[in-house]
Amino acid sequence: MKRRNIALLMAAMMTMGVVGCGSTQKAEQTKTEVPAAETKTETAGTPAANANADGFYAGKTVEMIVPWGAGGGADVACRLICAEIEKELGCTIVINNITGGGGSIGLAQLADANADGMTYAYFANTDSNGDIMLEGVPYTAESFAPVCKFAADPHIILASNASGITDLDGLIAAGQDGKTLWGIGGAWTHWDFLKLEFQDATKTSYKRLTYDGGATVLTDIMNGDCTVGTPFVSEAITAIDAGEAVAIAITSAERNAACPDIPTVAELGYDGFESTMWRGFVAPAGTPEDAMKEFAEAVGTVCENTEFVASAVEAGVTVDYTGYDEFQDFYWENHESVKSYYEANANM
Repeated sequence: MKRRNIALLMAAMMTMGVVGCGSTQKAEQTKTEVPAAETKTETAGTPAANANADGFYAGKTVEMIVPWGAGGGADVACRLICAEIEKELGCTIVINNITGGGGSIGLAQLADANADGMTYAYFANTDSNGDIMLEGVPYTAESFAPVCKFAADPHIILASNASGITDLDGLIAAGQDGKTLWGIGGAWTHWDFLKLEFQDATKTSYKRLTYDGGATVLTDIMNGDCTVGTPFVSEAITAIDAGEAVAIAITSAERNAACPDIPTVAELGYDGFESTMWRGFVAPAGTPEDAMKEFAEAVGTVCENTEFVASAVEAGVTVDYTGYDEFQDFYWENHESVKSYYEANANM
């Protein structure tokens, strides 16, 4: 495999003193009770002097809640883009990692935040349905104001070296009895839906093992405590390059530029298979629309920057921007789609 070095990004994260979260493992559950939160606050970078000096955000400090631990795919993607958003808005963005409850602890804090345009949160495919999928969640889809989408990332299907699984045929053979452990980086996140989609496509069944974040799934795959998992490119590529896990396939429609040697599920015999997780931002309901539009426009400008796109590819993040106006419909259409799929599979 062609090596893709994200050492500079990870070094920057270490310089900021980020810390990872512990794992929470539960087999075959459909709902997860919300535990206590773990919080870590850091700045994303240094804003450019006098950038957008007349804007709403100029010279201000914005809190960005990331409801997952440092070092995982959500955290890597969010830190990467927030460092550039700062330059566009002329502000400081403080990254606040609030872990626990399958992402619901951090999002509950966002729902309770002042709707003044100074607090945002990282958000993904299944987050608007937390109240129907997880126990003790105090918010609903209406608690958030959708802002924009900035990425749509595929997963890499990864097997532990200890498993003896080396290709898709081996993975399918291991999925015939429902006993092979398949790690999920958060109950009823996109990881869960990918597992269901893969099982439907391949007529297989795996035992669901949930964690509170993708980084801990990867750790257990590397040490042999979990057989299969589906981390994101940004989470998995270093372990793959080091030979610490086996890459089976990637879930995008086409091969990924950061790891071009990994085949897609579709090209291995399952035509049309594609499963990616979108990444975006939301604010508390009631946040001024002008502020959110300014923020979304800054994200769009960043996503058109060729240097940023190159850095994102290097880090395993697939840039895919949807602006404020279009994202309003996208948010609700996605919400209803996820709700329907969950209700059809909740008793799996």
